[in-house]
Formats: sequence, structure tokens, C-alpha cells
Amino acid sequence: MRLDQAKTRRTSINLTALIDVLFLLIIFFSVSTQFTNQQAVEIKLPKSDTSQAVSTSSRLIILMKSKEELLLNGEPVLADSLAQRLAGKEFDRKKKVILNIDNAVTHGQVIWLLDALKRNHFQKVAFGTQAGL
Repeated sequence: MRLDQAKTRRTSINLTALIDVLFLLIIFFSVSTQFTNQQAVEIKLPKSDTSQAVSTSSRLIILMKSKEELLLNGEPVLADSLAQRLAGKEFDRKKKVILNIDNAVTHGQVIWLLDALKRNHFQKVAFGTQAGL
């Protein structure tokens, strides 16, 4: 038999089954994934037996681990520039400001933060706590 007379077969790989399996895996992982709202700074809130739930629609949540570690609506902010950010028109001064302050923060630092809020005419403040003693 001569080589030029031999018929060469072309083989092709059917990828339809592989693509179906990949789509099933994508659907499985997208449905089973849980998205949680994780804080960028780990804080330990004080416990309170009389705490109540507060609506988080205030659009102003301040997280304070120390005077150097401040988050304003999830964004890191320096203590020096916090007053400038609070003075902006982006925040409604009639809605509650939620303060999530670490248990180890000193009284003086809390007063400094409350002064910054009062100077910028924020009227309502709520402190974040853990439920139960």
C-alpha cells in the first residue's frame, strides 16, 4: 500500500460535553457562594443587654479601632481629614450616624469623634454594641 493512496482521517474533539460541564460548575459555584459583608478592621464591640437594632440606611457608618484606624463607610480615612469629609454635602445630617467603636478605644478618642460630628452639625448618633452581657 502506498502512502499517497492511504486516506488520512481527520479527528475532531467534540467540546459540547465539556462546555456543558463547565456551565454546570459555574452555576453551582455562583448559587452556593455566600457573600458576606466583612469589615476591613476587626473590632470588639462592647456588650449591652438593652441594645436595639438600628436601620443602616443612614449612609454614614464610622468604624473606629483607634484614632489612627478609622473607616468612614468602609473607606480608610485619616483622623486629620475626617473633619473635612464630614463637612461635605454628601451626608444627610438629620439621619443617624452609627459609631462602631472598639472596646479598647479610650474615652478621649470617643469624645474627639463626637466633637467632630457635633462641629459638622450631625444631630443623631447611635453606638454599635453586641447583644447580651
